[in-house]
Amino acid sequence: MMLTEAQVAQYHRDGFIVPEYRLPQKTIEALRRDVAGLIGNDSEKRQFVPTMFDYDRKFVEYAKDPHLLDMIEQLAGPDFALWNMSLFGKPARDGKKVPWHQDGEYWPIRPMATTRIWIALHETTRENGCLRYVCGSHKRREIFQHHEAEDRSMLLHYGIDPGEIGSADVFDLLLQPGQMAIHDIYIVHGSEANETDKARQAIVLNYMPTTSHFDHTLAAKQFAEMDINFDHTRRPLFLTRGVDKCGHNDFEVGHDKVGMRAA
Repeated sequence: MMLTEAQVAQYHRDGFIVPEYRLPQKTIEALRRDVAGLIGNDSEKRQFVPTMFDYDRKFVEYAKDPHLLDMIEQLAGPDFALWNMSLFGKPARDGKKVPWHQDGEYWPIRPMATTRIWIALHETTRENGCLRYVCGSHKRREIFQHHEAEDRSMLLHYGIDPGEIGSADVFDLLLQPGQMAIHDIYIVHGSEANETDKARQAIVLNYMPTTSHFDHTLAAKQFAEMDINFDHTRRPLFLTRGVDKCGHNDFEVGHDKVGMRAA
């Protein structure tokens, strides 16, 4: 399902959209089963799995849904690569808070560019820690200053000072299973803790226009110097549509590890 001109305009104005397309129920059920198999009894994976492709190649196929790719092409252009899929688990009663942040603070992409699809596997509510966007915060096209968080119980240890966020601009993303939002790399977002009796799982897909370079050398430097819990040094890239416009992206590194990490 293609986006309308009004939806594309809203994406550029607000930094995100909620498209009409939603994953079919059978796809949601299959994803839930595969996610449950990935998590098992691992308490860390219940909270967050930063790199799902490492565990099973079938997750790559979910991210190649033609409906998803059509929408990405409308927003990012005809040449783009898939580079990651993550799980945000928000388990019942102890789903961790995520501070206000921008994803690009942690990513080795130059120039910075990524379009993300955030897909709800369960209903998202204010009570269970729905995603929250700061509307229009992407327009500066720059990374806000991030500070090391004093509260180490949060999922991320870097964040933006809440005093910089205007409450009038905050949008709570309330979704049903299978619904999704698409957002810009520069938008400020976060979520509260989940203190309800139900999990609030979501998967997030990352697509990068190939006019940008995913710099694996920079990724190694970031992992060594920043307090982050994921390593993009051998992150595999999948040329999803078009060609490598910048001519520097490596579509071979890391592919030998896809699906090879024991769950």
